This record gives sequence, structure tokens and C-alpha cells, in this order.
Amino acid sequence: FTVAVAKDRAIESLMQVGDQFVLNILEEGKHLPLMKHFLKRFAPGADRFAGVRTRPAHNGSPILADALAYLECEVARRMEVSDHWIVYCTVQDGKVSHPDGLTAVHHRKVGNYY
Repeated sequence: FTVAVAKDRAIESLMQVGDQFVLNILEEGKHLPLMKHFLKRFAPGADRFAGVRTRPAHNGSPILADALAYLECEVARRMEVSDHWIVYCTVQDGKVSHPDGLTAVHHRKVGNYY
């Protein structure tokens, strides 16, 4: 699968070819606190997971305890597109934690900013 990551996002430096990460999929009705937490600006070097319940994935990345599902991924390729990187990933493992849950969807009112 692919993920688009803005070049100015701190996470971009952790998504180089060969890097591993977890894509946590949030559940409808339970996603707002986590979404708001991770969308805020953090000071350089700050622990973005402080105060958030997690457990380690096989690849060592954090899985959110409240995630509907997760995918353990490895970055296979990257392509530069304007002010973003398109990151091509291979899924190594994953799980649906709440089979009856619905995937949260975030709709932006304007496409110019997050």
C-alpha cells in the first residue's frame, strides 16, 4: 500500500527505505482523542506516545491499545511528489482487534491544510 507524507512532518525522517513502522487504524466513535493527540505539534525529541497506551509490535513499533486494527509495515520505496513523499510499503503482519468495529474516517473541510 502507499502513504503520502508531507516533507515537513517529523515522521518523514523515520520512513526511509528499509524502515519499519506500524499503521494503526482507529475506530469510529473512539478516534477523536487519539487523533487530536497525534495532530498537535510536539517539541523536538518529545515522546509522542507519552500518556498513550501501547504495546510493542513484532517489529518493535508501538501498537495503540485502542486501535481497531494495525498493520506492521516496511518501507519498500519512496517517490517525491511536490511537497510530499509517496511511501510504498509492504505489510509484514497485522491484526483486526475489534472485528465488529467501523474504521474511522476523517473528512477535511478544506484540502489546503490538515
